[in-house]
Amino acid sequence: MVPPNWVLFVAGLVAYQLVNRCAHQIVKRINPDFYMTLKADKHRKLAPYFVFPLGFLFTLLTTPICTAAYNDTSSVTDLFGLDRPFTTNGKICLASRANLWTSELPLLSYSPEYIAHHVLSLSSLGLFLIGKGPRRPLYLIYAGLVTELLSDSAVLMRFHGRTPSSSPILRKILLANVASMVLLRLLPIIAHSAAMLETRADYLGGIASYCIHICRLSFVQLGALGYINAKAGRKLSLAPRDAAADQFEKPKRLAAYATVAPVKVKE
Repeated sequence: MVPPNWVLFVAGLVAYQLVNRCAHQIVKRINPDFYMTLKADKHRKLAPYFVFPLGFLFTLLTTPICTAAYNDTSSVTDLFGLDRPFTTNGKICLASRANLWTSELPLLSYSPEYIAHHVLSLSSLGLFLIGKGPRRPLYLIYAGLVTELLSDSAVLMRFHGRTPSSSPILRKILLANVASMVLLRLLPIIAHSAAMLETRADYLGGIASYCIHICRLSFVQLGALGYINAKAGRKLSLAPRDAAADQFEKPKRLAAYATVAPVKVKE
């Protein structure tokens, strides 16, 4: 007997909390001084810190599943209003993303931008399911979140005091992240949407918003690296503030730097 979908969802939430607690204990034992530094500010340091290694692990596990879900689903089903069963990979792909965003909400409550992003991501997923939209674009977008392996690594390095000016490795990671967002997130969804048999204005509007989001994140990171002038983006509050940004002193010329939030349709 297959358990109801809500049981699987709740089980996923419980599993996340268990892994999160284990991560706390590991860091506490390996580096107690650093853990106490985080604990000094539970809201802005301790809780957010563990979101990123868990997100890294989660992305590592789910990216192949979302890729398989995309490949398992026929292109002829890219139609609106078509009621069809989910593949196993499709169920896991969508449910796992919903689990992650839901679990991260209370941990990232310090950041209005992260909260807004996660709520919008969950809402867009719900609207797609209720409206019986084509699922392959969602699978493609979620598979493209493999780029979070780079962005999560960058955030963790910033928690440990690295900046683009002091760490050549961090600079390379940020530059690779920009390239990967364009190659693995922006271009694939544009190409897929252009080849779809049927599109609608609301769908195209959502995809356009997603593409603008990716371009904005790329702009902010290129500004942090000094390749472009990001002052305009800063004045418009386009640069999101991440948990690590307030932890360590950084040169004034890097004040516009911010790390990407996880995608959504985060990233």
